[in-house]
Amino acid sequence: MAASLPTELIGRVSKRIGWYVNHENLLVRFVSLWIVVASAFTAAWLLSYFFLPQGLLRGGNPGASTGYAGSITREFLWLFGWNVGVSLIAIGANTLRSVNTPMGYVIEVVQAPWYGAVWGTGSLAIGTGARIVPSPTVLVERSGPMEITAIVAIVVATRGVMIWRQESGPRWREEFDRVQSPSDWSLTRREWALLIGGYLLLAVACYREAVAIAQIAG
Repeated sequence: MAASLPTELIGRVSKRIGWYVNHENLLVRFVSLWIVVASAFTAAWLLSYFFLPQGLLRGGNPGASTGYAGSITREFLWLFGWNVGVSLIAIGANTLRSVNTPMGYVIEVVQAPWYGAVWGTGSLAIGTGARIVPSPTVLVERSGPMEITAIVAIVVATRGVMIWRQESGPRWREEFDRVQSPSDWSLTRREWALLIGGYLLLAVACYREAVAIAQIAG
């Protein structure tokens, strides 16, 4: 009986989180998923900073392992193009929905800890290789949090681009059934605004990062 209590608690917490990240209100969905993703990122950042070897993940990001592009403009175009590609993969994943949760959400929650571990182990492609010290000021100084926020906005705005769905669990066993087609997709005005705002924020973050990289590699 006692052993089932943690499982029941995890189930309740998971259900409550799912209720918020899939809420009908767009703002509630965005803030809720952002909190989940930011928490996963921060936890991985702290744990990797204190417990993982320095430089462990260096070179592990294909989108950041090519070195400096030679100018701020080319670096910006490369970074922005890469991140747009990542966002399109996440949008594509939203065509799959497990019960109420789009797979694009899952991609962001899985990707965030990896990015946090890159920070914690000092595994950025360009730089001194030093670990990034966990600090609130770092979140303001670097473009990473802006990129994460932008991708979360894009994924939340496109939650409705579903084609296949698992009606119920268990998720690892149930098949996906086709429930609609791309012709059924539609975005509200607020979703369009969040989507456009997400890409604008992503562009700002990539340009800011391009400038920072140019200062280091210049």
